[in-house]
Amino acid sequence: MTPKDESLNEGAEIMKAIGHPARIQILLFLSRINKKTSVTEIHQNLGFTQSETSRHLSILKNNHVLHCKKEGSNSYYFINVTNSLIKGLVSSLSRNL
Repeated sequence: MTPKDESLNEGAEIMKAIGHPARIQILLFLSRINKKTSVTEIHQNLGFTQSETSRHLSILKNNHVLHCKKEGSNSYYFINVTNSLIKGLVSSLSRNL
């Protein structure tokens, strides 16, 4: 597999991970508040159940769309802005939705 093929595959996986209305809502929320945010804060603000929120966050984290930082017993999520594709997709979603 060539480096270009790997990049295309990575891009496809990122877009699949983002491609759910709830996950888009999570990304828009995180981009608006622009800080590390707990699962509880996300689910309370968006109206999802805690388990539903955790499931979507896990998908985003496993596909490197979000980073997660553990502080004590809490996990805080934030957008992976070091990846230019993710940064561009989130920026585009923020402008257009």
